[in-house]
Amino acid sequence: MSDSEQTPHSPLTCPACQVIDKLDGHEDGKIFDLAHWSVASEKSRWDSMRKAQDEVADKVTNFAGSLNFVYLHGLWFAIWIALNVGLIGAGLMFDKYPFGLLTMIVSLEAIFLSTFVMVSQNRQASRSEVRAEVDFESNLQSLIWIVHLAQKLDVDIVHVQQLCTDAVAESRKVEQ
Repeated sequence: MSDSEQTPHSPLTCPACQVIDKLDGHEDGKIFDLAHWSVASEKSRWDSMRKAQDEVADKVTNFAGSLNFVYLHGLWFAIWIALNVGLIGAGLMFDKYPFGLLTMIVSLEAIFLSTFVMVSQNRQASRSEVRAEVDFESNLQSLIWIVHLAQKLDVDIVHVQQLCTDAVAESRKVEQ
């Protein structure tokens, strides 16, 4: 395709695209291959990734992190101990002190709950990655729009980019 056949906004003829091409430090006549970029809803991406088992893990984790869980366990432990120290009747005792069966049940519950918490944390990490992708795509589209608008307004885009680069470098020094 010759220069005369190119669309008015191709990377070789559009001044804003030429600036974007230079910003990455490699002036190669290409900007971004945006055919696959689209800012999709973070929620729709997240929902498509979820599985039934992930939803169960999230529900268990949400319940285990609630005060209702604490109240239920407090009541359960009180009843268990009352039964097994003979407060309700010696004939109902089935797990004498030091409550070995209760200890085993609570240990097993802790193992399963910690697994559910880790599964939920992994899901949240995956969701954060999806959000980061959506943010990146949105920022990329914003960059392209801003450079094109700035070029139309005769803003010195190279100067502004240098200011941005210097500001980011300075902020990184402060963080260290």
